[in-house]
Amino acid sequence: MNTFKISYFVVVLIMVMAIAITLSEPLRVEANHRNRYGQLIATTRAKKGGNRTSAMTCDKSPKVCRLKGSPGRDCCRKRCVNLRTNKLNCGRCGKSCQYSEICCNGYCVNPMFDKRHCGGCFKKCNKGRSCAYGMCSYA
Repeated sequence: MNTFKISYFVVVLIMVMAIAITLSEPLRVEANHRNRYGQLIATTRAKKGGNRTSAMTCDKSPKVCRLKGSPGRDCCRKRCVNLRTNKLNCGRCGKSCQYSEICCNGYCVNPMFDKRHCGGCFKKCNKGRSCAYGMCSYA
């Protein structure tokens, strides 16, 4: 049991050191391109001359979120998001909608029973009709 604890500690120590060394190298942005999904990619050059590719984060370059093809214009937790539609950042950073809700124009709504958003955002039921299970006038 004691040998297991020592070997576990050594493995964790090696992993922490590897992460620290990787993060300690300063990076310089060389060129920007997009991957096949349209996400902005930055090619960076490490101090020791090695190239590596990583997604550019908006915490250091907020204008990245305003580029064409960006998922959204706002920066939340180092990611570009759309505060009007993002379920994890609905209306403001960090505001999550519940499991059964979706984000419509920055508000969490339940499309199963909300007659202004019945079955999806801005799908209104006719006057006098109710929304049940995402359908207007069900049953």
